[in-house]
Amino acid sequence: MKTPFRITSATLDVMEAFLVADEDLHGFAVARAAGKPTGSIYPILARMEEAGWLESRWELEHPDPGRPRRRFYKLTPDGMASARAVVLERRGQLPTPAVGKPSRPAFGFTFGWEAAR
Repeated sequence: MKTPFRITSATLDVMEAFLVADEDLHGFAVARAAGKPTGSIYPILARMEEAGWLESRWELEHPDPGRPRRRFYKLTPDGMASARAVVLERRGQLPTPAVGKPSRPAFGFTFGWEAAR
């Protein structure tokens, strides 16, 4: 399958995050689900959106004080089909939602309350 952008392991992780999501995801949620820092996630999201695989929208409601508005992303129908095909081709299986599994930290470290679980 020819893709309109380079597929790295981080790109596959981002695709898998969207394939198992049951709602639109904001950038930090994608980073957390993919286990990658946000600095590597946003360029991937931009490439996927430019290719028509993702669509985004800005949060409409006012955020909590001190927090900026978030941008939410979701796979387009073509993006869903393409991401499924690429992940299946490159990883040999589609991701399954992890029920009851704690999410992994996005930056490779745990906070005190997470370590206590």
